[in-house]
Amino acid sequence: MWPSIAPQRALSILAVADLVAWRRSLGHDTAPLLAGTDITEAELSDPEALITPLQEQLFFGHWVAQAGRADCGLAVGQRYRLMHFGHLGLLMPHAATRREAVALFLRFINLSYTHFIPEADLDTGRLRLRGGEHLGPLRRFYLDRDVAFTVGLLRAFFKDGEAPPLQVQFDEKVPPADLAHYEAVLGIPVQFGAPVTQVSMDPSRLDEPMPDANALMVRLLQPQCEARAAQVLDAQPVSWAHRVREVFRQHGVQGEHGAQWAPGSWPDSSEVSRRLRCSERTLRRHLADEGQALQALSDAERSGRAAQWLRREGARLDDIATALGYSEAAAFIRAYKRWFGRPPGVDRR
Repeated sequence: MWPSIAPQRALSILAVADLVAWRRSLGHDTAPLLAGTDITEAELSDPEALITPLQEQLFFGHWVAQAGRADCGLAVGQRYRLMHFGHLGLLMPHAATRREAVALFLRFINLSYTHFIPEADLDTGRLRLRGGEHLGPLRRFYLDRDVAFTVGLLRAFFKDGEAPPLQVQFDEKVPPADLAHYEAVLGIPVQFGAPVTQVSMDPSRLDEPMPDANALMVRLLQPQCEARAAQVLDAQPVSWAHRVREVFRQHGVQGEHGAQWAPGSWPDSSEVSRRLRCSERTLRRHLADEGQALQALSDAERSGRAAQWLRREGARLDDIATALGYSEAAAFIRAYKRWFGRPPGVDRR
């Protein structure tokens, strides 16, 4: 069993720094990308620097806005290399086999940049990504980024790019016209609207030796990965806002894909404070100290899930309302209009 992903862990500056350097080399002004992130020039030049998930999401929010393309995560994911993963990137090429390399990546998953819950069935050759609803409108960007990187990583594991056949399935739904573009960029068959996002490959190839396998290098680098993993987990204190978000995110989640909720069961302030083992007054005071409000955090999680559910083929408004704790569709529609300024029917796919 591999460690679980820690959503509030610190992230290495390496990937963002490389993207900034890349844009500057093309003559672009990167100030708009960094606006509001509090990422400094000193941090961009420090290979040991760490940033928060929120800083990264602000950066990529600007990136998507500048790109003007919903699929710009593909190009970003293809830009990612093992070098962006620091100690982990140095370790993986020296694994004995591809199977061991994937296992090492999952063991040190908190040294990665993913905001999804990764799962691997190495016996069937399937790598899955679940969750990510908290990313809201950036979910597609991050999903495209992580899938593009995963496909590139698997290819890099094979000498001279002789990778086994791969296939990708996305749980997102996109316009049919986008399919050819995704297949051209990734170079493999792609399916949208699947129950879960996954990359599949022939599992028999996983036991072939890595081109640069070196047991001594693994022994040398593994303790460094362990130390770095502890550092990124300890670098950021868990805020009260994060604890509240986790209550909302974990509420009712179960099953193969998605969640099930009973009508009217969405946690209120009483339920949230009970789960966090504090009084409602204490909860609100801590949130106020952080400049947060319980209702805003609740709305952010509900709106993110609503947007995700609307992308699923065949989802009815009554079902979405139930999933989000509303007693009827009309109440959900009013809330959706308040969140997005338009009725949910406009965003159906």
